[in-house]
Amino acid sequence: MKKLIIVRHSKSSWKDFSLSDFNRPLNKRGKTDGPIMSKYLSKQIKKIDIMHCSSSVRTVETSKFFKYEISFGKIFYDDKLYHSSSNLILKLVKDYSEQFSSSLILAHNPGLTNLINNLTNANLENLPTTGLAIIEFNCRHWKDICAENSTIIDIKFPKQLK
Repeated sequence: MKKLIIVRHSKSSWKDFSLSDFNRPLNKRGKTDGPIMSKYLSKQIKKIDIMHCSSSVRTVETSKFFKYEISFGKIFYDDKLYHSSSNLILKLVKDYSEQFSSSLILAHNPGLTNLINNLTNANLENLPTTGLAIIEFNCRHWKDICAENSTIIDIKFPKQLK
């Protein structure tokens, strides 16, 4: 059994227009929603084998909330996840080492929303900032994950917890 937790970064700031998109930090709402969602997830899951995170400023800042609440065996930041397509994200996941049973992907839309829809029977219009989805796959190998062996365990948005 494989478990994939998909999290979109928290809300970012557009305050400083001199910053590139990659370098935008979290705004006030992002700094509020991050702790809410990481605490929510930690009540369900205490340990995750790997956190695979986009290397943008807003995703790195969001990752800190989850690192505070959940134990991760390995954490790595990956430039490939910055605004990646669902196909690229899926390729990266399917290449994970079999030593990992669970992974948290922290990245961007539209790739994450499309990934959830492609890997499940969900018809999610938009994964909002700091929104999360937990998907379990009835298979032994990452290369075998697909919609046919997936089960959505949870989809949660910050506004549902406020």
